[in-house]
Amino acid sequence: MLKKTIFLLVFFACKLNAQEVNIPIANLDTIASQKPEQDNTQKDGKPDKFYKMNYKTVVPIIAVGFAAVGYSFSVIYSKEATPVETIQNLNKNNIPAFDRWATNYHDQNMDKISYYPFYAVMPLPLILFIDKKMRKDAGTISLMYLEAFAYTGLIYGGSVYFVDRYRPDVYNTNLAMSYRTNGNYRNSFFAGHVAVVATSTFFIAKVFDDYHPESNWKWVIYGGAAAATVGMGYMRLEAGKHFPSDILLGALVGTASGILTPALHKNKSKKQKWSLTPDMNEKGGSGMTVTYKI
Repeated sequence: MLKKTIFLLVFFACKLNAQEVNIPIANLDTIASQKPEQDNTQKDGKPDKFYKMNYKTVVPIIAVGFAAVGYSFSVIYSKEATPVETIQNLNKNNIPAFDRWATNYHDQNMDKISYYPFYAVMPLPLILFIDKKMRKDAGTISLMYLEAFAYTGLIYGGSVYFVDRYRPDVYNTNLAMSYRTNGNYRNSFFAGHVAVVATSTFFIAKVFDDYHPESNWKWVIYGGAAAATVGMGYMRLEAGKHFPSDILLGALVGTASGILTPALHKNKSKKQKWSLTPDMNEKGGSGMTVTYKI
């Protein structure tokens, strides 16, 4: 009996029409005439603006971030010299095995060369504004870039401020003691050069991807960002300025800042999930069709 009752309920539910449920045609006309709520999407379903920006939140974040970075930098690059006795007691065998081999590197010329791409990548995102779509949002993109750099700077500045880690070449006993005792050579953790390159280049790749998701060029740009980051990591390793773990962390921090900052501001399309439309059949019955899009 229960099965029969359930079957009848399902059968009649499938046969419901406007006359049976007593839905007036006027109500259907009212529903059909209602205008959908305005959203931030174009006719093709894509956002009218690719990014949303809360200036009251973002501007203070950038201001506080850069102020904190400026203060931390003034401290970390003016550390007092390390006592000679401390340097003499350093033992590279106390370094984890995956980092220990980096103590064999020291190339001052490579250290100088690494600063050229370091400074060059900072204004590099300006090339995005060659594209007309991105040029229209130049203000928003520029603020996002400053925000990404603020995050990278805060994490880097805080790490070097609170953590003293000797650079790999400080363990090189063939170098002059005056070189090894330099207070700046306790700033190995983590690789700031690598973080900056990763932030800039992956920011470019992410923004280009958002504006041109179907373009195959995005993979070239992502590949270029990865190559630039790895290249900077190699130069800093060869120069004897960072351990592999420092370089890896710098790459992760920079990549995260460059990709996640635009992702946080990305404007999602607002698509209507529910729809209600009148339905007529050949026998003269009228009803409604309810559609829900997942």
